[in-house]
Amino acid sequence: MRNLSRKKRIRYFLIMVILISLPCYCVGVVLLRMEQARPVEVTPTITRTPTNTPTITPTRYITLTPSMTLTPSFTPTETLTNTPTETPTETPTETPTETPTETPTETPTETLTPTETLTHTPTSTPTVTLTPITPTPTIAAPTVTNTPVPTETP
Repeated sequence: MRNLSRKKRIRYFLIMVILISLPCYCVGVVLLRMEQARPVEVTPTITRTPTNTPTITPTRYITLTPSMTLTPSFTPTETLTNTPTETPTETPTETPTETPTETPTETPTETLTPTETLTHTPTSTPTVTLTPITPTPTIAAPTVTNTPVPTETP
């Protein structure tokens, strides 16, 4: 190596260093692959770190403050009162009336045969009254009337 130029010497030296270090690189890559295949153990480490974190805690409840408010109100109330009134009603009353009748009959004969005839003629007259009156029937006694009946004489 003495006869070589200085530049060539440096070049050979660097190529040798690279070739010698290549097996070291290969061994490192193999070791990294083996390490990744193994499960990782976690080692807890306690570290004290002072922190000041503001916290906002929402609450579900609304706080109500009771207060009293007076509201004046007026509600008029109508009241209907029934007043009894008299209603005039028509009350028909029956007033029986008897009419005595006499019927004189002349006959050219001398023979008269007396017969008894009762004649009763009731009439009804409706009367309008404003005050209730208890009806009192007035009935007159029938009268007997002698009515001569004509008879034939030969």
